[in-house]
Amino acid sequence: MKQLVIISGKGGTGKTSLAACFAALEKDRGPAPVIVDCDVDAANLHLLLGGETVGSDAFSGPELAVIDRSRVADRERCEASCRFGAISGLEVDPFFCVGCGVCRLVCGEEAVRMEKREAGIIYERDTTYGKLFSAELEPGRAGFGGLITALRGRGEEEALRRPDSLLLIDGSPGIGCQVIASLTGCDLALVVTEPGKGAFHDFERIYQLLRFFGMKTRVVINRSDLDPGLLKETERYCSSHDLEIAGRVPFNDLFRQAALAGKPAVELGDAKLNSLISDIYQDVRQAL
Repeated sequence: MKQLVIISGKGGTGKTSLAACFAALEKDRGPAPVIVDCDVDAANLHLLLGGETVGSDAFSGPELAVIDRSRVADRERCEASCRFGAISGLEVDPFFCVGCGVCRLVCGEEAVRMEKREAGIIYERDTTYGKLFSAELEPGRAGFGGLITALRGRGEEEALRRPDSLLLIDGSPGIGCQVIASLTGCDLALVVTEPGKGAFHDFERIYQLLRFFGMKTRVVINRSDLDPGLLKETERYCSSHDLEIAGRVPFNDLFRQAALAGKPAVELGDAKLNSLISDIYQDVRQAL
């Protein structure tokens, strides 16, 4: 089983659109991939791949401390034990409690109990392009990394049941724990960037993360014709850091049309765009 993660550092670069195209091309190559959408804050890959939900499971995040006031021997010590400021007046603020359990050690098991709390839901969908796993994190809940690790675990189990299938991961934006959980153990990271000041800054940041983990990397420059000067700056950066560019994709309104139609852009039948995306896909497949 090969694992490919598509990441961006910055949101809005076209990462999900490219992931949908790769799913369609991989399905045509055969066998169909197993797809995981790791953007648990705002999962939207299903809007392009369609299909129907065939299962869902609740995900329990960090536990919540519940304090029995009558059993606390030293109130000040109990409140001071929380380094996250979650305990005030022996009441626990669920938005600050991270479930570390220190208060239980300090105040005693009879005074404090730890309760499970639902942090999100993992969905399983059957699509034309393969099995898709996605998740929704409850607003205000912690546990990005844990939810993504559980989500990827579902995808890996499914992929292992399908000989020679690709595990295609649409990673989270940013460089935090959710991104680390998205790329851990992958064979290749495909970074999607664009010629813009914000995108270039975030591209540098995500590359530093990938270099730290020693990840094999390819780069796609989307909307490559918007700013020739920043395009050259991005290309120079890639060249100086031995980063291979898998392809450059000029601005194309077909991606917007594909989003409105709810399908991958390569399904719209534009020969020029399909050839360009296919060349990028073949380069990445060969790297895998």
